[in-house]
Amino acid sequence: MAETYFKKTFRGYNPEQVDSFIISLSDTYENNVKEHDDLLRAAEAENARLRDEIAELQKTIEDNAVSHKEEIAQKQEDYDRLYAEIGEKMVVADNRAAEIIKNAEKEAAFILAQARNDSEAEAKAVRQQAEEEAAKLIESTRLQCAEISAKAEEFRMRQDEMNKTISETEKRFGDALNKLREGFGG
Repeated sequence: MAETYFKKTFRGYNPEQVDSFIISLSDTYENNVKEHDDLLRAAEAENARLRDEIAELQKTIEDNAVSHKEEIAQKQEDYDRLYAEIGEKMVVADNRAAEIIKNAEKEAAFILAQARNDSEAEAKAVRQQAEEEAAKLIESTRLQCAEISAKAEEFRMRQDEMNKTISETEKRFGDALNKLREGFGG
């Protein structure tokens, strides 16, 4: 704020000018405080919104993790069941193989070997697909977290700027009051 000078009258400074200046200074201060309060409320609302957004993202991550664990558990259960079924077929085939001629024994062994290879290849494919999906989900989550982090940092910077502006306004107001006091005392 620019320096203010008052006309001197018979008993000091002109009281109307001093009163007018104090009212103007008070209005400016009140406007600055209101503006600061409005900015602070907006910043707090943004902060609350970001916290809610972070909480939603964390819940989504947790939900996805649970969903993927359940899916992997189901696929493992299916694999175990399939493997158990193959094991049962092996026992039956072994019993039959003992009763059947040498050619039937060779054919049963070939069928069992083929079944093992197929089930292992299928299990590897399922596991690989699940790992790829999990990696994609983790990368997506990392990107979302980085974006939230950047927004939070921007918010902190804006808050620091507001605090600096408020400090400067308070200092100017204090300087103006000191000058005003010096004017009354001198």
